[in-house]
Amino acid sequence: MAGPAWLDRLELRHSAPRFYAGVTVLAALDGAMLCGLVGRWLVLPGLAVALVLLWLIAVHTGQRIALTLMFLLSTAVLFVLGLILVQDRALQQHGEWIDVVVTSKAQTRVNSTCELRRGDGAIVAGPVGGCRGARPGDRIRVFHDPEGRVPPSWSAPHVARWLWAAAGANIAFTACSLSAAVLGVRGNRRADAQRPGASGGRPVPPPPRNPPVSQ
Repeated sequence: MAGPAWLDRLELRHSAPRFYAGVTVLAALDGAMLCGLVGRWLVLPGLAVALVLLWLIAVHTGQRIALTLMFLLSTAVLFVLGLILVQDRALQQHGEWIDVVVTSKAQTRVNSTCELRRGDGAIVAGPVGGCRGARPGDRIRVFHDPEGRVPPSWSAPHVARWLWAAAGANIAFTACSLSAAVLGVRGNRRADAQRPGASGGRPVPPPPRNPPVSQ
């Protein structure tokens, strides 16, 4: 599918390997931004770059819905993994196991919440998802950040596990962008080769202005 004129000129002006390398580096860096690997403050700029890459895919893939859906899915996975990594990193650096008592519990249709009391009497919010099967008065054990920057967790942080998952999602994210770039360059090169005068053969000389008059 043909893109805007400036994009077609950009793709035709540079060699295909160089253009592919540029798109690959941009997409891989953007994936790292989306999952917060290069800083939490770069997540929103990463989403803006992802929209540009989505536009590139939409321009160059035509009716290939599968590639667009895979890109959107990998973008969502990277964003969610980024939220998990933020919590697990904070818990890994500052968290510790603590014994607490469930003071109250509330259940809704989609979620459950609870409050916990530490040994010093301080009240903290319970883990995301509530206190499972615990009831008020029960003693439970959670992994807690004393500074309260992230909510407690039922398990110890597993940063390495989430990093591997983010790497896999980033590979899919980058592969979608690179595939769209390949389709775009091939389509432009094919269209350029079909234009008149683009065959590469010897140019045909123009006819003389004043042809000789036959006698």
